[in-house]
Amino acid sequence: MENHREKLERFNINQKSAMGTIVLCIMVDVLGYSMILPLLPHIINEVFGAPPLLTGIIIASNAAAAFLFAPIWGKLSDIYGRKPLLLISQFGTLASFILLGLSNSIFMIFTSRILDGVFGGQIPVIRAYVNDITEAETRSTQVGKFTAVMAFGMIFGPAIGGIAGNVIWQIPPFIASVLSSVSIILVLRFLVESMPKERILEIKERKKQNMEQSGDDKSNVLTKVVVLRLGMVFLMNFVVVLFNTSFPYVLGARYGLAIVFIGLFAATSGVIMIIVGAGLMKPLNTKFGESKMFVSAIIIGISVSLLYPFMIEAWWLFIFIFPFVFSNVFTRTITQTALSKAVEEDKQGVVSGYASNMQSIGQIIAPILAYSYLDVGTILFLGLTVDAYFLIGITCALSMSILLVLGIIDIRKHSKDFSKPKQLETKN
Repeated sequence: MENHREKLERFNINQKSAMGTIVLCIMVDVLGYSMILPLLPHIINEVFGAPPLLTGIIIASNAAAAFLFAPIWGKLSDIYGRKPLLLISQFGTLASFILLGLSNSIFMIFTSRILDGVFGGQIPVIRAYVNDITEAETRSTQVGKFTAVMAFGMIFGPAIGGIAGNVIWQIPPFIASVLSSVSIILVLRFLVESMPKERILEIKERKKQNMEQSGDDKSNVLTKVVVLRLGMVFLMNFVVVLFNTSFPYVLGARYGLAIVFIGLFAATSGVIMIIVGAGLMKPLNTKFGESKMFVSAIIIGISVSLLYPFMIEAWWLFIFIFPFVFSNVFTRTITQTALSKAVEEDKQGVVSGYASNMQSIGQIIAPILAYSYLDVGTILFLGLTVDAYFLIGITCALSMSILLVLGIIDIRKHSKDFSKPKQLETKN
């Protein structure tokens, strides 16, 4: 049978070149996005004087729009190819950045976030593209590198956004617009379609033959294992968003830090993502296997969530951030990789869309919940008066505990999807 490399060559896809192009596109997109997101609470609260709860609602509106449209983009990319849908999404993102920079009211900011959510389909499409050009056995390692390169955008984006936004808040959205234009040019000029018409037709024909021979119709995407892993994607993303969206506000309210420190902290997170994704994921997965690393990463996430309420000094954050990012990178990468293994080639876009859907649900609920905690300040919990930081920490710890249970169930039932990278094992 034709191996993976021969298949890519037949469709004129060079894996290294394709990964290089898509990584550059994502790095540019993340650079623009990460310039904007940390500044949103500052813009909404301090520039326009909106309360914390409205901040959470505006941030959640982006995810609500993505929830509705991401699966559509993913499914359309399975039918018409990845490249055209990616370009449509990128043009929409460009328009949202321009609108944000021109905003002179809360309504315009609200509209720009919804527009960005509607055209936020590049994430499921890009995931599907990466799944198209990588092998299941080595995908987690490839995605780990992919995540590490994305972190470059997270290092410089918040730093640029923090400095420029401290002068005039409209500067970062317009810089992001320029960067988004660069990303569009890269896709137009250099990205090779990973799902051309010939490949789509071949996959359909092969599925038809398999169904006729076995009588088994595998057209249903939402199998039990897919639903289980989508639930895990939701929980992981919910925890990350609960922390990340509230952090800009917390840095000022709890620690009295200026907006520049938001960029510094986010840049530190990006550096750690590179260290973990590019330096630690491959050797640790090879030595211990994905199942052990997955469980260990979740346990680390539970531990740091329980520590969070007691970090009364700002410098503790720089101790907290390494295990938090370590847990996030390993858990998210392994979950996404396992999800891609649960469906066939022609359903990668659909399942990536559903994964983005689960992330969107987390992005809808988490900001509203986090800013509701911060708005209330303190409440009576089990007979004790506790603050918002305790509520955030305990909510994350409980969510990660549920994720741990689901992860163990998944590993026991589908251990082959959490094995050591096959290619690396043969070298030992």
